Amino acid sequence: MRVREPDGTPLLAHVRRVVAGTPPEAHVVAWLHEVLETGAITEQQLLADGLSSDELRALRLLTRSAGSRSDRIYLEHLKLIARAAGPSGHLARLVKLADLEDRRAHPRRRPDGWAPPYARGQRMLQQAQAASWEPA
Repeated sequence: MRVREPDGTPLLAHVRRVVAGTPPEAHVVAWLHEVLETGAITEQQLLADGLSSDELRALRLLTRSAGSRSDRIYLEHLKLIARAAGPSGHLARLVKLADLEDRRAHPRRRPDGWAPPYARGQRMLQQAQAASWEPA
């Protein structure tokens, strides 16, 4: 289970900033947006503890394999979030936009030197969010 960023700072500091950058409707997903990648809890446990199916779908959209270090793969993952329909897509975009904003302000220091294209991804999601479904 990963509880620290590669540079040693607590992962929870990042999560708190992401929650602060989202509207209340997305807070649950924002608090949990790193949890499936860390392996700290299973989807079944989250559902048993009251996570909605839309929230779980949003978490699935946000979760990517930790091993990829490719701009193309990273941006393809963001395209999935950008194109996702319904409430889960909306939640995932809200959280990912706050996540990207925080990553740009507090970039990860990766040992291999690779940095995801956060600015390009953020622009892509902002355009998708502006054109997508909004809750009533």
